[in-house]
Amino acid sequence: MKTGRILGMVLGGIALSGLLFGGLWFANQRATPDDAPISETPPIAASLTPVTISTVTELTDDIGPTLRISGQGEAGSTIVLTDRGEIVRQVRVGPDGIWAVNLPVSMAPMAIEAEQLTGEAGSDAQVSIRGAQTIFRIHRAADRAAGAPALIMISAPATPSQIVSSPFGGLPGTGPLYLVAIDYDDAGGVIINGLSEIPGRVRVYVSDSAIGETRVGPDGRWAYIAASVLPVGEYDIRAEFQSEDGSTRAALTVSFERLPPLVADQSDDGALQVGFTPYRWQIRRALVGGGVQNTVIFAPENVPAPPIPPEP
Repeated sequence: MKTGRILGMVLGGIALSGLLFGGLWFANQRATPDDAPISETPPIAASLTPVTISTVTELTDDIGPTLRISGQGEAGSTIVLTDRGEIVRQVRVGPDGIWAVNLPVSMAPMAIEAEQLTGEAGSDAQVSIRGAQTIFRIHRAADRAAGAPALIMISAPATPSQIVSSPFGGLPGTGPLYLVAIDYDDAGGVIINGLSEIPGRVRVYVSDSAIGETRVGPDGRWAYIAASVLPVGEYDIRAEFQSEDGSTRAALTVSFERLPPLVADQSDDGALQVGFTPYRWQIRRALVGGGVQNTVIFAPENVPAPPIPPEP
């Protein structure tokens, strides 16, 4: 199915997105993700391969659903996987720098993160490096009963969230233009990311006021990134597409809500909140060490999914 293919293609850039950890992506800019600055790497980690998540697949057998997760890391190191702060599995990185693991699926919302341990355990030479990415899996009982898929999403602070599986069964879109997700922080910084079947430019509007535009990348992805442009409240966000030759135009509109910032006693490290409506879900996560990441996903329009562009 085209919908299955389009939800699968968004994993192509996951390994690189983990390297862009930090807040610099929310700097005031109007560029594609490839143009975003990269924060400096701490000297102690300069020679180490960081832990990244490359693929996530949900498998179902006689026992029940299982998440198959694979990624990259420093050869010979240990990857510690946690779900909402609780250790659920440890796995060794192979000599080729690849690790993989199967995790039983919990019926409660899952927030899976990876930490890499290198060096002799308990020694001063041991180094612990926390991965930037989080895998979210959320599947409500009513959705399971109705046969709807779980939400499976990979997010990292200040990078575009990627959807592996949507509870709505697809992405909102019209013509060649599709929306994947909207990420924002408590300061109003935003990343709006999507897909396009053909090259061109995407202009973004908030309540009919243009806030900027970005270009579709060679891989068919686009992202608009800006700081402090979204007011608190509910309003429409619209994306308008124009092909490079001007012959094709398309537009899509979603009803968006920016939540008020969390107060101090609401922002416990790792706290997870999910708001549900029939046409959008909003996932809010308090980040370890401070800050909040919000991700909003939307129900699709009744349009076919675009073809999968080739990986670069």
